[in-house]
Amino acid sequence: MNANEIFEAISHPTRIRILEILAEKPLGFADLKRKLNIKSSGKLDFHLKKLENLITVNQDGKYILTEKGYAALNAIKVINRYGWQKRALYINIIAYIAFNAYFAVIRTTTWLKIILPITTAWIIFYTYWTKRRRGLAT
Repeated sequence: MNANEIFEAISHPTRIRILEILAEKPLGFADLKRKLNIKSSGKLDFHLKKLENLITVNQDGKYILTEKGYAALNAIKVINRYGWQKRALYINIIAYIAFNAYFAVIRTTTWLKIILPITTAWIIFYTYWTKRRRGLAT
């Protein structure tokens, strides 16, 4: 299974949820169907086939994650973690610009003496923290 096939396999929320559930414990088809609240066996079977090579059936007939399945689940966690951090950084930068532009026009003296230094210190700290301490490269 190459990277494109793995990303195709994990491109649906139901399949991601299947990986998360199976990471907790092995489950049979019926238990997995019940846990996912899926009514159609065909629908679950479709998603399980898409996860081929990421899941397998053990000797007890229960679905378990393969090594690639655990790796795919870890990739999802990393993407989710850094995705929100990058968005948060961009939102902070946009808020910094908007906030300073507003106060530069409305209260120029207060903006220069108080608001600009405080918000600039914040954005420098937040950018440093996000890039260095959290390990996020933009």
